[in-house]
Amino acid sequence: MRAARLYGERDLRVERIESPEPGPGEALIRVHACGVCPSDLRSYLGIGGGYGREYPWTPGHEWSGVVEALGEGAEDQGLRVGDRVVADWRWVCGTCYQCRRGVFNYCENLRRGVRGGFAEYGIAPASQLRVIPPGVSFEEASFCEPLACVINAHSYTEIPLGGDVVIVGAGPIGLMHTQLARSRGGRVIVSDPIAARLEKARELGAHDVVDASAADPVERVRELTDDRGADTVIVAVGAPEPIRQGLEMAAINGWVNLFAGTYPRAELPLDPNLIHYRQLRVTGSHDFTPHHFTTAMRLIQFGIVRVEPLISHRFGLDSVREAFETTASRAGLKSVVLPADTKEE
Repeated sequence: MRAARLYGERDLRVERIESPEPGPGEALIRVHACGVCPSDLRSYLGIGGGYGREYPWTPGHEWSGVVEALGEGAEDQGLRVGDRVVADWRWVCGTCYQCRRGVFNYCENLRRGVRGGFAEYGIAPASQLRVIPPGVSFEEASFCEPLACVINAHSYTEIPLGGDVVIVGAGPIGLMHTQLARSRGGRVIVSDPIAARLEKARELGAHDVVDASAADPVERVRELTDDRGADTVIVAVGAPEPIRQGLEMAAINGWVNLFAGTYPRAELPLDPNLIHYRQLRVTGSHDFTPHHFTTAMRLIQFGIVRVEPLISHRFGLDSVREAFETTASRAGLKSVVLPADTKEE
């Protein structure tokens, strides 16, 4: 089969490698769609990620496809050849200390049995696959993983009904935050320096937008909130300046979620009195739980979060490097690779 193989910084090659075979309890999937994730991009750019893997390796974890074959016992999970499925790469044990207290996203025995992504075929334990409902495309289903991360952040971040919510950053992640915040009853303000992304934020439900390239976004948020600041701020950009802005935007007793990882690592000069005297509640969030993944599919299925409008570029597998470079340049929004197709835009 053909697969993208990462050999080092910006060295991504499409090669022919041996096709995988499903073992006991596993399924072989023909991959139809795989999204380019920020963590994939960090590995490609050599600024983080890789998780200690030896080169070369195949990146990609936001993928969906069709079951082509089943290993022994895989049918016990209710799967059949021909099922349309999406893969949840976080294979948790369910028995460690963290799992038993419900913090599955910090499983101490996390396994990586899902293998695939930017390749024609992938392998996954049958237990890690969700059947895609009718009416949901492969491309839409590939958003289950990043949307699950967004849901995890919202589970630790309060949004009062009618409260002012600021989303800092209008990339694909920020735009999913925007829709989920609105569905939770927030008045949503989106801040970003790119005009096209602000236009998309309005299209997807933002009540107000702030052009961070034209004005001080902190001052503008205060103007839009009667000088109180926001009840909730979600910082969907991993960089010191957006984080500083997010903290400054928050109102008394406000919530601030630092959603994105910061790469390269950085330190943030911070006056702790800002948090102390405003009584801020600052949270982080990392990855997702199995239930968040299942919930993400329902939000997509019923149009509560629209993900198809976030796709700006589609590439065939042979153009996977171009997909990564497009994402790195912040051109458009989401790049999706279609290994089972040759369609490109």
